[in-house]
Amino acid sequence: MLIRLALIWITAFTSAAFAFQSNLSEAQCARFFKEYQSISKKMNTSSGDDLQSLGNRYGRLQERLEAFCQNTPYSTKKNAQQQQNTSHTEPEKIILFSDEAKQLAWEGFYSAPSYCLKKPLSSVNKLRCNNELERFQQLFEQQWQQNTKFTNKRSEEDITHSEQGVEKSKPQENSIESTSDEQRLLTKPIQNTVEQPVKQAPPVIDYSQEQYQHTTGLDTLFVYIEDYLYLLILLLIVLLSLRFIVPMAKRLFTKHFSYIAVNKYLMKHLPVSEYTLYSKISLPIPGGMADIDELILSPYGIFVLTCQPQTGRIYADTTSEVWTEQLGKNRSNFNNPCRQLPLKITGVKQLFGLEEHIQGLVVFDQEADFRTNMPSNVFQTGQLLAKIEHYEERVFTQEQISHFVLLLSEYKPSNPFKDMMSKLGQKKQPQSEWDT
Repeated sequence: MLIRLALIWITAFTSAAFAFQSNLSEAQCARFFKEYQSISKKMNTSSGDDLQSLGNRYGRLQERLEAFCQNTPYSTKKNAQQQQNTSHTEPEKIILFSDEAKQLAWEGFYSAPSYCLKKPLSSVNKLRCNNELERFQQLFEQQWQQNTKFTNKRSEEDITHSEQGVEKSKPQENSIESTSDEQRLLTKPIQNTVEQPVKQAPPVIDYSQEQYQHTTGLDTLFVYIEDYLYLLILLLIVLLSLRFIVPMAKRLFTKHFSYIAVNKYLMKHLPVSEYTLYSKISLPIPGGMADIDELILSPYGIFVLTCQPQTGRIYADTTSEVWTEQLGKNRSNFNNPCRQLPLKITGVKQLFGLEEHIQGLVVFDQEADFRTNMPSNVFQTGQLLAKIEHYEERVFTQEQISHFVLLLSEYKPSNPFKDMMSKLGQKKQPQSEWDT
C-alpha cells in the first residue's frame, strides 16, 4: 500500500514539474514575441546570407512561442488564426517603384505564387518567396530597359521623318515668293505650318495577365536554363568521352604499347644496381628475327617477357594454337603466346651461348580477366614482380652480366611507333613460320 502511494506521489510530482517547465513567464514570451515581429519585418528587406540567418532565428522563435507560450496572448497560433480569418481578402500589392507606369507594368509582369499568398508564411517560404521576387525583379528591369531603348529609337525616327518633310516643303515656299507683286497683294502669304513632334511618355510594358498569372519557382529555372545550355552540352560531351572514348583510347594504347606500362612498372620496383632492362629487342633466330618485348638481365637469371595487349575476358588453353578474348559481345582469337615464347628464348640462348637460367614469362594487363586456369608461365602485371624476385640464388657473375650487355649493344631497340606508321598504307604480308 505504501509503495502504491509513493508511486502515485512521484507521478503527480513529475507531471507538475513538466507542466511547470512547459510554460514560460509572460515577460519572457513578450520579449520573444517582440523579437519575432522585428525579425519578420527585417526578412522583408533582407537577402542572401542575412536572410538565411534571420530565417533560422525566425523558425526557432516560432517554435518556442508555440510550445511554451500557449496560454499567453503572444502565442503564434492565435495570431495565425487571426491572420487566416483575414487571409480571404485580396493580397497586398507590392509597391517597388515610384513611377506609376512602371509599377503597373510590374503588377502585370509578376504574380506571386500560391505558397507566397498563404498567411502566415513560414521561415522557409519567406526565404523562398524573397529570392524569387529578387530574380523576377531583375528580369523585369532588363525587359523594361530594352523596351525603353526601343521606344526612344522609334521617337528619334519620327523626328527625322518630320524634319525631312520640312525640307521638302521649302521649295514650294520659294516658288510662291518669286511670283509678281500683284499676286502677292491679292493673295495671302502662304505659311508652311509643321506640327512639332511631341515627345512620348516613358513606355508602359503591356504584359498579358494570363501569361504570368501562374508563376512558380520552375519558371525561373526555365528562364535561366538557356544561358547554361552550351555548358550542359559541353558537360554531356565530356561525360560521353569519359564513358566511351577514354576506354577505347586506353585499349588502343595497350594494343600497340603494352610493353611501356610493364617497363615503367619494373623500373619503379626493381633495383637498378641488380636488374638491367631492355625493351623491344630483335634477335636473330633460324628463319628470321624474334621480337622480344622486354629482356631483363640480373645475377639471378635472365627473363624474357612477352607483353600481351588483351584486356577483356581471356579463355586460355596451353594445348590450343589460339586463345580467345571477349570484349562485350565481340569475340576475337589471337595466337597462343606460350607457343611463341620458346622461339624468343632460343634467340637469347644463341646470342649468349647459354642453355639454362633463362626464364620465359607472358604478361597480361591487370584488367585482363582469365575465365580459365592461367598457365604456369602466364602472369598479370601485378603478379610479375613477385615472380621475378622469387629467384634469389645468384647464377651469373658481374663479369658475365657485363659481357651480356656488350653483346646486346649490337642490337638497337626497335621503335614500335615508327614501325606502325611505316606499315600504314602497306598491304598485309603473310606471316612467316616463326611468327605462328
